[in-house]
This record gives sequence, structure tokens and C-alpha cells, in this order.
Amino acid sequence: MKTCSKIISFLASAAVLTGSAVSCGKTEEKAAPSGDIHSAYAPDLTELPRGGYEVTDIGFLSDIENIKDISPLNDNRFLIISDTSEYGDAASQRLYIADDTSSTVKEITPELDLGATSYYSAMGTKDGRIFIAAVEPEYSWGKDPGHDVEENLPQDHLDFLFSHAKDVEYKLFEVDQNGKAVSENELDIRYDPDEPITWLKCDDYFNDNIVLSATNVDDGERNTAYYVVDKKGKTVGQLENHIPYYGPTVKRTASDGRMCFVGIDYDSEEPRNIIYLYDKNSTSSSETISVRLDDLGHENSSSVLCAGAMGHGSDLLYCSSCVGVFAVGKDGKYENVIDYADLSLDPTDIFSLIVLDNDTVYVLAEENFETQKPVLYRLKKA
Repeated sequence: MKTCSKIISFLASAAVLTGSAVSCGKTEEKAAPSGDIHSAYAPDLTELPRGGYEVTDIGFLSDIENIKDISPLNDNRFLIISDTSEYGDAASQRLYIADDTSSTVKEITPELDLGATSYYSAMGTKDGRIFIAAVEPEYSWGKDPGHDVEENLPQDHLDFLFSHAKDVEYKLFEVDQNGKAVSENELDIRYDPDEPITWLKCDDYFNDNIVLSATNVDDGERNTAYYVVDKKGKTVGQLENHIPYYGPTVKRTASDGRMCFVGIDYDSEEPRNIIYLYDKNSTSSSETISVRLDDLGHENSSSVLCAGAMGHGSDLLYCSSCVGVFAVGKDGKYENVIDYADLSLDPTDIFSLIVLDNDTVYVLAEENFETQKPVLYRLKKA
């Protein structure tokens, strides 16, 4: 059994950033989003059925290329992010809302009036909101530095941009389901020219706030801080990071409203997957669950859990490795839900997992290691 390829690309460590956050003070409020807002948690839902799934047709999404991420919305819909830049270039990204019930899709790419070299991360939430965290470098005389002659990775380009930047603004937007910006706020994350935050990623919606991963790269070492910010961009907390190495860390809200971090613990005698749970209004983990995938019949207990989704009913969380999806119960026990081998799927990596309220499972995976082409699968109980 192979281990997810993301484990190969682990960088040195993920020490939490210690720089303080200061308020930028700028706020722009617009009309509130329209439409019904549903509860972020769904206590009336029952657990996902175990086993007996099949891969079903998603022809209505066939025209969308370069899918980089998916995240859930309300009413059995989900957000699709398409991007050709590999780093979230604002001019290249396209956002879509897919409706699993009606098998329809519409583009909602917003006009955010960002600078030419800006880039962003977008996510949907279970109550139907859409948030965008943007990084907007500014340059002397407003000149776009373009590209360096030696750029092999997205990080190379970002390093080049930041080497020319005189300042950087970090912004939080909320857009409605038509792509219209309903709020724009500056995040109170400090720009440090010596160790600038070059990546901002929207992770999930926790306790009516947004969890952001803020990552800088200093001499090849990635350091990531996990900020909890309100919808006005104000930092209300910083989650303590218990995962010692930077990797495919899963950050997801569980069905009981707690936040979960899932990652590999390399400090144990045998590498294992650990789930750290954070209570509301708490920045430190209050409970841990150790997950040994060989208990589920997997040959390699160090297989990486690289994607997760909120659980239903008594299921706290759904997680995916390269071999399948399993459920973690509120009692801390876990069991198989979907075995990819039963569906003749053999992904080399898992990018995203979402579970809709109608028990439809979508998995964004890498088809094979050589092409690294992302493929979206729709899994439904047969």
C-alpha cells in the first residue's frame, strides 16, 4: 500500500509564527447576503451509509478544467475553484457553484478590484457563505515586477514578487452566491518584510469565525500560524499547532462544533495520524484521537490523511487517505465508509473531500503521479 505523495514533500518544520498581529483599521461594509442561511451543523442528519458506493456520472461539470479545490455550501451545493496558476492568481481563478440536486453549475467569479499580482484562497461554508482571503503586494511606482527567468515552482514566483514589494495588504472578502462582494475588510495580520506571510488559505468556518492558515517561507523552511478571524478581519485567536511537521494537515469543523486538526505525529515511536480537537473559544486542543489505519485493514499505518469533511449525525468527522474514506465517531471510534479499491480507484493523492447533506461524496484526487492531473469523483450509495 502506497503512502500519499504529499508526505514526500514535507518541509522542515511548522513552528507557529510568533509575530504579533496589528489592526489595519480599514473596513468596507456592503449589503448583507441574500437568501436563507442554514445551520452550519446538521444534527438532524444521519450517518453516512457504510459501503456499497459507486462512481456516478458528473457530466454537468465536464466543461470545468483545472479544478484545484472544492468546498461545501448549503442545499446540496458546493464551491468549485478552478485555477491555472497553481498559486491562486486572482486574474486566473474561476469560481463556480455546482448543484448536486439539479446537476447544474454556474460561474460566480467575483470582481474584487485587486492588484495585478494579487492572489487568493476561497472557501464555501455549510451555511452557504463564501469567504476569500487575498494577498495583495504593492510595489514602488505601482510597477508589476512580472516573472523571474528562473521560476520552477509557485513559491519561486511568490518569492520574486515579495522581493520587489514595498508593502503587502491581507484582505478578507465575503461574496454572495452570485459572486457579488458583500464585505471587504483588511485582515489584522502584520506584514514583516524579513519574514513575510506569502500564503493565506481559508480552512473552515469555526464558531462563526474563519480559520486561516498563514504561511511564510524563510530559507526553505515553512512556518505556519493558524488564525481565527471574525468576518470583519479581526483576529480573535490563534490556534496552537500540535502537529510538529508541515504537511497535508486537515483543518475541519466537526459535527459537534469543535475544530479538528488532523496530521501525522512523527514524535511517536511509530508515525501515526492524530486528530486534535479544539473547543469553541479555545486556542488549545482539549482532546486527541489516535488513528491507526492498519486497524482498518490498511497495510501501512503511516498512510497520510490528506482531506476531511464535517461528519453527519453521530459521525464527528470524515477523513480520506489514498485508500478510502472512514468516519470518526463522537465516541472516538472509527470505521471504514468507502474503500477506493472496491470502486477501482487508485489515486496517488487526495486534495479535497466533501460530504453533502444528501449523502453524496465528492473526492478531488490526483489521477496518477506522472501527470498530476486532478480528477473529481462523485460517489453515491448504490
